[in-house]
Amino acid sequence: MDFYQKDFDPTSILMNNRPIEDFEGFSSSDMHYLIYNSFSPDSPLQINKSIPDNILDQIPLFLQIEFLLSKINDLGELKLTPKGFLPTMLVKEIYDLGLIKDDEIEIGITKLYAETSSQPIQLTRMITELAGFTKKRYNKLTLTKAWRDKLLKKNRQDIFLQTFATFAQKFNWGYFDGYSSQATGSVGFAFSLFLLSKYGKTERPDNFYSDKYLRAFPSLIDLFKEDQFGTAVIRSFNSCYSIRTFDRFLDYFNLIKIRTDVIPYLDSRKMIKKSQIFDHIITFDN
Repeated sequence: MDFYQKDFDPTSILMNNRPIEDFEGFSSSDMHYLIYNSFSPDSPLQINKSIPDNILDQIPLFLQIEFLLSKINDLGELKLTPKGFLPTMLVKEIYDLGLIKDDEIEIGITKLYAETSSQPIQLTRMITELAGFTKKRYNKLTLTKAWRDKLLKKNRQDIFLQTFATFAQKFNWGYFDGYSSQATGSVGFAFSLFLLSKYGKTERPDNFYSDKYLRAFPSLIDLFKEDQFGTAVIRSFNSCYSIRTFDRFLDYFNLIKIRTDVIPYLDSRKMIKKSQIFDHIITFDN
């Protein structure tokens, strides 16, 4: 009896499972799963294990990765450029699918040429490697046997789940920007998904979500400072969270719809709403 009393304090268990306002009613135990074991069977986050093809066909980043994997399979091996990037012709093929447009290319600031000229295409190649779909040897990409088998068997579900989990947990969300915090957005990404699940039916400004995220993870703002242009700390935090969570994560998976309001004499305002496919993919046990 003394052993169990020492290791399983009922008061501690009660506190761990008590709903907390700043966590939107989740307990600290729930949040531990959302942060450290997001895809565990015991996590409040649940990803649909049988997503139909007509839903998968609406997920841009997944389709780009699927296209690249099929291309590598057809070729047997894909020779990369001397610097380890996708060849230019393949970059153009992927971009011409029209799945993810690059704003800087579309408005003429940059031209599509190398892989590095388009962040979404560079991300596609990086995810294929991080996910273990491919292996690189002698500057050539080939499919790993396990994932080649899944591709040939059209096991799209497993490829999607691996793509989604890899982006969420292995990819460095700060890779494409210069914000001082690497953790913002990626830490607690599952909590952001919950916020969309709960509030996303109604269109809301992006800072509605960044404010709630900050309430749950207040220490993340400590890594931000007012910059040389006088941008306030909270504004930098909100911008970092919004770009990473909405523009580069949820939009690439078509889990949200973004609308930009242009307000005279003020900055534009980003309005967020969950997409029609969101609830077909993500649910929460709360």
